[in-house]
Amino acid sequence: MKHIKFRHFAIAAAAILALGSCREEIGDEARYTFTGHTVASFLEENPEVYSSFIHILDKGGRLNLMKSYGQYTCFAPTNDAIAKYLYEQDSIYWTSVEANKADPKVKVRWTGVTSPELSELSDSMCKVLSQTHLIPEIYLTTDMEGDIIPVMNMNDRYLSLSYDVDENNLNILLINGNGKIIGKDEEVQNGVVHTIAAVLNPSTNTVPAQIEAHDYFSIITEAIEMTGYADQMQLYKDESYADGDLKAPSIYNTQQVPYPANKYYGYTAFLEPNEVYNEAGIYNFNDLVAKCKEWYPEADASAPLTSKNNPVNQFVGYHLLDRKLPYSRLVHYKINPHSNYNSEKDLLNYSDRNEFYETMAGKIIKITMPRSQASLQTTILLNYSRDKDPLADPYMNAIVYKAEDFIAKDSTYANFKAEALNGTIHAIDKLLIYNEDVMAGRVLNMIIRFDASSICSELQNNSIRNTYFTHTSDGEVFIPHDYCKNLKVYTDETRHYYLSPHTGWCNYQGDEMMTLGAFDFAYKLPPVPAGTYEIRMGYSANDKRHVVQFYIDNEVAGIPVDLRIRMKDPRIGFLADTDTEDNGIQNDKEMKNRGYLKGSTQMRGYNENDIARDLENFVRKVITTKYLSDGEHWIRFKNVNENDDGSAQFMHDYFELVPMNYLRDESLSLEEKRK
Repeated sequence: MKHIKFRHFAIAAAAILALGSCREEIGDEARYTFTGHTVASFLEENPEVYSSFIHILDKGGRLNLMKSYGQYTCFAPTNDAIAKYLYEQDSIYWTSVEANKADPKVKVRWTGVTSPELSELSDSMCKVLSQTHLIPEIYLTTDMEGDIIPVMNMNDRYLSLSYDVDENNLNILLINGNGKIIGKDEEVQNGVVHTIAAVLNPSTNTVPAQIEAHDYFSIITEAIEMTGYADQMQLYKDESYADGDLKAPSIYNTQQVPYPANKYYGYTAFLEPNEVYNEAGIYNFNDLVAKCKEWYPEADASAPLTSKNNPVNQFVGYHLLDRKLPYSRLVHYKINPHSNYNSEKDLLNYSDRNEFYETMAGKIIKITMPRSQASLQTTILLNYSRDKDPLADPYMNAIVYKAEDFIAKDSTYANFKAEALNGTIHAIDKLLIYNEDVMAGRVLNMIIRFDASSICSELQNNSIRNTYFTHTSDGEVFIPHDYCKNLKVYTDETRHYYLSPHTGWCNYQGDEMMTLGAFDFAYKLPPVPAGTYEIRMGYSANDKRHVVQFYIDNEVAGIPVDLRIRMKDPRIGFLADTDTEDNGIQNDKEMKNRGYLKGSTQMRGYNENDIARDLENFVRKVITTKYLSDGEHWIRFKNVNENDDGSAQFMHDYFELVPMNYLRDESLSLEEKRK
């Protein structure tokens, strides 16, 4: 094949078409005749390899798109790959039809392919297949690292990355587990073509169906079905959402910024294979029911299985999240959506990476990559604790397998596929059980720090969180008032934004939430174990900020806080540790008495040489100390700046819930307290 050198064009519309119009038909007036090859003409020049894929692109309405302006990555399957795919999918479908006739309990497996003949492939299936193999951005193989390509394909799904070696012990890059790249980085004027040896099968399975497709998850599969969670995880896209084409003023009122393009739903499931249940003496669903009564003794065993009061329901729901989290997004590690941001420059390399989410059981789960532990630095664990307690251990430190590691574990798991239409499934190595005493006393006996953007699952399900947007220097996305279920907005004037990650900002995880106008809104807090907590907010102070009144569960929390005040102001009293005789110990106490803390020692500032603790802009404000009971709790914010003309910024970066038992622990080291 010829290798076509890439040419750059200074065409402003190119970026717009690539990002905004990739899923729509482009009119003839937007076409452009390139002097060199486009994706389409490159494929057409090599019909002996790509004629079947050209047929699919044409019938699916995407061939002309590959002749247009834009920046595209095309994974082009060979003719042989497509022939094999059609034969296999046709066989799967008709075999299941015959099995269903013999036994109605056997489900028919609809593959979208009912004939091995290419000519009989439907227009709709050709469109799905076309869009599965196209990404509206350029990715060379040198750009592909981690476990997913960070931009979704034109079917709004992520393509996974995995690695293997061939018979000559050379490295192989696989797309979606089977798409071996056999011809790479063919650069053309509107993108790049990679030739692959297999069709990227566009799974139409929802998360429950994807779980059911793996028979080694049969015990948890039945439990998910019996408790009703299978029905709850069927949502994919909110077709009633109609704001995707709207624009809002930027935070400086100088430009227009987009609303979220769509409103997709997403789910994540952490699943024990049957062998884990077998090791615990569980061989079927009835055995699991009996064990759940032991694990959740305060639950109502007489309640229907679909009731959240039922012990089996509580067990199953604790395995499920209402957000789509591929492996590379479970924690904030090696997040690099753009040259403007790199998580490893934003956080200390050996700082633990934690995320805290509410499960579908209404209980909190902690996801950790313990970078501070030499033996576990790239391992992801659920409910991680460094404490070694034989009694607590069964409830802590479940390992989340990378897909390729799970597949390699045993030949039984060779067909494991993590990605579903509306979510991701992850295999884990031990039983995942919520125990309140263990969670409060060990797993969550720490500074529970969570990014403000993590509160709303919609920001993850719609590729907003941890994404870099190029329409303004701050990369804002306007968040509609009714877009997020964990966000309540009380005034029409509230203007709520997500700002893309920047390494040069004094921010945890690089991004921030920003609210302007006569705002009054609230976030739902993660459901921590009942107890007394010090509630804090982290933000970056400057002259453009706001004056805010805080509320917890609609009760006033302290006096209004002026976010413009920097730490060296006498009202806070910041002193650099190097300017004190005791390494800042007394200064910490004095600042805490005024309701403030220095930044964390685990975060960097404006560059790789800065530590947040040393910067006067990096502020942690103690909002209040309050007993949080079981159930929902909301933190509310209200604009009380009398001089605000609508331009003052309520920048809120992250929150901390800190158990009072942790704060009173005199055995904690100074370094631990300063994290």
